Amino acid sequence: MVLAISLAMLAGTCLVGTIAQVLVAQQQLNTKSESIALAGAQELEFNQSQACDAAKEFSATNYGLIVDCISEPESIAILISQPNPNRFLRTFFSSIYASSRAGIVAENSLDSVD
Repeated sequence: MVLAISLAMLAGTCLVGTIAQVLVAQQQLNTKSESIALAGAQELEFNQSQACDAAKEFSATNYGLIVDCISEPESIAILISQPNPNRFLRTFFSSIYASSRAGIVAENSLDSVD
């Protein structure tokens, strides 16, 4: 009985560690996507057509990641993915994904605030 309980506790600890590893990687990927979106948003005000290029360049230079990007007049959306860092969970979830959106405030929206 003690052996069975010990093995169950060991298996539970391993499972919690595995899930924690993936959650930490997911949070790090979220942070990266937010910084990439902000880098692209800085370009929106001056040159919208270059905002995605700026975001992609920032991503490649700082993180070595390839991003999907959509640029609109007042915002930029980023989607990135990377392989799941845990070999066991990679069989169920091959990649982890993160997305972010950043933008600028439109000039006319400031006038409508009372």
